[in-house]
Amino acid sequence: MNGTALNWLELCRTVGPCLRPGGTALTDRALEVCNLSADSLIADVGCGAGGTLYHLEQIGFRRLVGLDPSETLLGDAAPRLETARLIRGEAATIPLRSATVDLLLCECVLSVLPGRSAPLREFARVVKDGGYLVVSDVFSTAGDEATGQAGGLLTRKELLAAVAGNGFTLLRWETHDRLLKEFAVRMILAGECLPDAWKGGTERKGEAARGGLGYFLMVARKAEDPLP
Repeated sequence: MNGTALNWLELCRTVGPCLRPGGTALTDRALEVCNLSADSLIADVGCGAGGTLYHLEQIGFRRLVGLDPSETLLGDAAPRLETARLIRGEAATIPLRSATVDLLLCECVLSVLPGRSAPLREFARVVKDGGYLVVSDVFSTAGDEATGQAGGLLTRKELLAAVAGNGFTLLRWETHDRLLKEFAVRMILAGECLPDAWKGGTERKGEAARGGLGYFLMVARKAEDPLP
């Protein structure tokens, strides 16, 4: 998760380095679907304080890249990581070569970005043919299914259309609304508000726990070009 409205470094210290519903348990569920080796290149876009990168190191992955716009969070992540390379940058302009990434993770980041089209195009650019895209995030369950306008969040239909439009095929879609509610409670107990993009156009802290907002895990694979 990333953004500028909250003190993310302080949240990392009070809530933990994985600032998202489900933490690395959902990451592991996604990895079950992906055919990867220890030498697969994994990029974590919006890596924050490096919670996922640390977890991936611990389970044996050796080629890891973390991207985040916050120099402060990257500085906090660096001491706990051994092999991961950390880069300051934006999701809309990923400083990696095209078709080099085996797995791109975007965990609880897309919803807080100012736009989704440019990041999704970048994801498609850097992921190699046959590579994987894993997104976990909030989505609108209360908005007009045709327009998806509920606090600016996309509906499931819109998300899947955007992913397919960038050359990815859906492998898994799961909803984990209970984890979202639990995370909202943890944030409130820590004295923090949820990101503005999650509030469905309101300023009420408990909006995520009352409906209109769901949480999903999606795994998609980039189509391989047919042989000539």
